[in-house]
Amino acid sequence: MIRIGRIRAGLLAFMALPVLAQVGSSASISVGDGPHKGRYDFAPTETCVLAAFGKKPMGLSVVLTSKDASLSIDMPNIDEKHSKEIQIVLIVADVKAGQSAKGTASVTYEIDTRPDSVLEPFQKAERANKGMTGKATTTLMQQAGSALLSFNGETQSGVKLSGEVTCRRVESETPPK
Repeated sequence: MIRIGRIRAGLLAFMALPVLAQVGSSASISVGDGPHKGRYDFAPTETCVLAAFGKKPMGLSVVLTSKDASLSIDMPNIDEKHSKEIQIVLIVADVKAGQSAKGTASVTYEIDTRPDSVLEPFQKAERANKGMTGKATTTLMQQAGSALLSFNGETQSGVKLSGEVTCRRVESETPPK
C-alpha cells in the first residue's frame, strides 16, 4: 500500500496546478491468467485528473479502489506519439478462504513503460531498482462528454492485463489555493 500512498501524494501535489478534473471516473481491468484471473470493476466514485504539468503535454492520472483491489494509472502524455508510455498498477487483496480481511496479503501486477525523461524525481526514485517493466498499448477516445482510455499489456512476468478507464468531463477549473 506504500505505492498507492505515494501515488496519492503525487496527485495531491499536482492538484495545485490548473487541471481538468474528471469526476465520476470508473474503470475495469482484467487479469488474463494466474491465481487472480478475472475482471475487477471500479465504481465511479473517484476523480480522474487530466493535466498538463509544466511544459509537458496533457497527461492522465487516476487511483481507484474497490473492496478487493486498487488500480492506479499514470499516462504522462496522452497523445498518439506516446501511446505506449503508461504505468498500470493493480493491487489485488489475496484473501484465503476463512481468513479475515484484517492482515490480508496482496499481490501487485505492474506495467511501467514510461521513459525516465517524463518522470518526476520522486517517480524516478520509486522505480530506481527495477526500471521499465512489461509492455502495453493504449487507445484514447473522447466522446459524449468523457474521455475513454483503453489498454492492453503484459507484465514482465507474462501476465496479461487489459482494461479501460472512463473519465467524465467537467469544466476546466483551477483549485482554490
